[in-house]
Amino acid sequence: MLGIVEQNLLISGLVFLATLIAMSSGYALLRNNLSGAAQASRAYHTPRSNTPPSDSSDDHRPDPAELHPHPIWITSHDRQITWGNNAFKTSESDFVATCKHWLSIGQTEGQIQAHSGAGSICWYDITAQLQDHETLWFASPVDGEVRAEASRREFIQTMSKTFAQLSTGLAIFDHKRTLIHFNPTLLDITGLDFESLSLKPDLATFLDTLRGKGFLPEPKDYNDWRDQLAKLESAAENGSYRDVWEPRDGVTYRVSGKPHPDGAIAFLLEDISAETAHAREARAELCLLENALNAVTTPHVIFDGLGAYVRSNPAFQTIWPELAHDKSAEKSLSGCLPLWQKQMLPHGAWEKMRATVLGCGDRKGWKAVLSSTEGRPFELQCTPLANRHTLIELGPSNKPAIVTHQQSVA
Repeated sequence: MLGIVEQNLLISGLVFLATLIAMSSGYALLRNNLSGAAQASRAYHTPRSNTPPSDSSDDHRPDPAELHPHPIWITSHDRQITWGNNAFKTSESDFVATCKHWLSIGQTEGQIQAHSGAGSICWYDITAQLQDHETLWFASPVDGEVRAEASRREFIQTMSKTFAQLSTGLAIFDHKRTLIHFNPTLLDITGLDFESLSLKPDLATFLDTLRGKGFLPEPKDYNDWRDQLAKLESAAENGSYRDVWEPRDGVTYRVSGKPHPDGAIAFLLEDISAETAHAREARAELCLLENALNAVTTPHVIFDGLGAYVRSNPAFQTIWPELAHDKSAEKSLSGCLPLWQKQMLPHGAWEKMRATVLGCGDRKGWKAVLSSTEGRPFELQCTPLANRHTLIELGPSNKPAIVTHQQSVA
C-alpha cells in the first residue's frame, strides 16, 4: 500500500520515463541532422578525377576530405575500395572488415560497431551516395544516440518490472488522454481484460468500461467525478485528484490522479478494503465502549497521557455540570483539578492523581475517600488504562476517608 511520499516518487519516475522517451525522439532528430550534414559533405567532397594537377596555387591546399575527422571512402563499381581518407585508414581493423563485408552483401546504409584500441565499442551511422561509377561513403559516430537508446530501453524495462510488482493499480494517460501504460494489478482490481486495454482506449472509453462493469459509483456520483476530472485536467497546478470508490460491499479503493505539465495523467488505484474494515471495526468497538460507559451510574471521566479530556459519562456531567460544556481546556486535567480542589478539603490525592495520569511506565490504580467543604464524603478512584489513558471516578460516597492501592497497570 503506497503512502503519499511513495506515490510522489512513483509519479516522478513516470515523468523521468517520459523525458527519456522524448530524448530518444531528440536523438532521432539529431541523426537526421547528421545525415543532412553528410549529404552536404557529399556534395562538397566529390571524388577526385584523373586529370593531371595544374600549376594553380589552390592545388597545394590540403584536401578537406583528408582532414575530415570521420571516415570517408570511395568504392568502385565492382565494390572495391579505391580511396579512403586518413580517418578511414587509421580506423579500427574490424571497422574496415565490416565495411568490406557490407560491400560483399550489397548493404549500403545502417549502423556498425567497432572496437577501439582501449577496448570500448564505437558505433557509426553509415550512409552512401552514388556518383557516376563510384560510391562515396560516410561514417558518422552515433555513440551518444546508441547509449541513450540502450539506457532508455533498460530504464523502461526496470520501470515496467517495478510497475508489474506494485500492489496498486496503475493507469497512465498521455496528453491526448490515450492509455499508454497499465500494470497487471489494474486488471485484477477492475476486472478488465488485457485485450481491451492493449487497444489503448481513451480516458472516456476507459471510464465507460468501468461504469459498465459496475466498478464506478452510481451515475449521479459518476457525473460529479467526471466534472472533477475535467477541473483536474484544466488546472493541473492546483493539486491532484483524490477520491474513494466503493464498487461493492466490503470493497473500497482509494483513487488518486497526478497531473503533469506535459498533460499526462497517472492514476493510482489502491485497495484499502482491509484498512477501511479495520477502521469501521474500531469505530464500532469505540461506540460499544462508549455505550457501556454511559450505562454506568457512577460518574467517570477519561484522560489521556497528556491530561487531555477524552470522554465522560452522563453521571459525571450531572454531578459536575461545570465540566459539561465544550471548552476542552477546562475539561482537561489541569482545568478539573482546581475545581475539585476548590470544592474539597485539602488532600494529597490531587498530586497523586496528577502523577498517575501524566506518569509513564508502571502505574498503579488506587482509591481514596475525600471530604467536600460541606463535609460530604466523595469517593475517588484512579484506574490506569492502555495507551497511557486513565479512568477516574469521582462522586458522592458513604464510605469513610481512606486511601487504598490496587494492582499495577503499565
